[in-house]
Amino acid sequence: MSGRTKAVEPCRLGDAIGDFVQRLAPVHARCDSLLEAWQNVLPEPLRRHCRIDGVSGGCLKVAVDAASYMYELQLCKAELLAELQRLCPGAALRRITIAMAPGGR
Repeated sequence: MSGRTKAVEPCRLGDAIGDFVQRLAPVHARCDSLLEAWQNVLPEPLRRHCRIDGVSGGCLKVAVDAASYMYELQLCKAELLAELQRLCPGAALRRITIAMAPGGR
């Protein structure tokens, strides 16, 4: 073997972007429905102090701005997970982690 890498065939940028967007569409749809479900499930006073920080490997990461809201979310985490799993089965959530947001009180 010569150690050379195989040449990549040139393609049109529009085609490459179109393929990329098509691959992301299902992920985007799952995230949209999860965000919508989050808005509907969480009571508004609590929602003001919590935000979804990310979703990775079936784990919903939530950031809160104060320890008291972190405690509240910990108390209802199991019920919240069950409801989000029911409303958004495509998100394939398995757990929720809650952490203080940087700069939280």
